[in-house]
Amino acid sequence: MRLGTLAEGGLAPAIMAIVELGVARRPEQARALGIEVELRMEESYPPVRIVFEPEVVLVEDGPGSAPALRISGALSDLVALLVTPLWGGVPNPIDARGRAALGMFASRRVRIQGRVGLMRSFLGVIGL
Repeated sequence: MRLGTLAEGGLAPAIMAIVELGVARRPEQARALGIEVELRMEESYPPVRIVFEPEVVLVEDGPGSAPALRISGALSDLVALLVTPLWGGVPNPIDARGRAALGMFASRRVRIQGRVGLMRSFLGVIGL
């Protein structure tokens, strides 16, 4: 794990703490992911760029250069999504937090640009 460029008021250190837990639990999946993810908050926070490479995961403030996956929404919704329990790479509908996360997608409070399979893989790596 590596913390890259930081911006004033940026959230990269906080997001890194969440990502780091998942990467520590699933290092092989993290190494194999090989994508760039951009998290965009509706509030005035700078976007967070997460790059999964075979040797290191980089988390930094700033837009992605060519993200394969872009996830946008309110900060509270994005954090809830990142820590929701999963089942098969998707939010677990049996758990209340999983149902809430599925509702965020259905209501378009959280928006995804990129392949759904990449989203499942990303959540599978960082999920708790």
